[in-house]
Amino acid sequence: MNSNADKDYIDAKVEGLDARLAAASGTSDAKFGAVDARFDAVNTRFDAVNTRFDATDAKLESIIAMMVEMRSALEAKIESAFQRATSQMVKWMVGVLAAGITIVVTVMTFVLNNAIPKAQPPAPVAPAAAAVPAVLIQVTPQGLTVQPLTPAAPVAPPVKP
Repeated sequence: MNSNADKDYIDAKVEGLDARLAAASGTSDAKFGAVDARFDAVNTRFDAVNTRFDATDAKLESIIAMMVEMRSALEAKIESAFQRATSQMVKWMVGVLAAGITIVVTVMTFVLNNAIPKAQPPAPVAPAAAAVPAVLIQVTPQGLTVQPLTPAAPVAPPVKP
């Protein structure tokens, strides 16, 4: 085999394949052009649908933003109601505790003061020298008269057996 002849043979074969490929490429380009034209027609319809989808997305985003605002406002209302209820509960618990302590102290004081009878303290005996006779004043139609009373007899101490 001659290398020049082989080269010419291979070149001829490659040129034949190139020609067939170019012919096939021209027909495929025409086919792809037709497909592209159909896709362009479909894309115009899709553009209208995409426009509607974009408008719907914008509406949905505004609705979501409104819902987020409503949720935050509702959370703030719930938080303030919870704080108000907590302060009311603390106020009532402190009031009930103070009233309970007052009642317990009052009842215990009354019970301890009145439950045990107290011994009567001995009556103080006035010394005999310090005894002053009582004076009775009577008003009569003629005028004023003062009569001394006789002092009471001193009490004798009890006799021990």
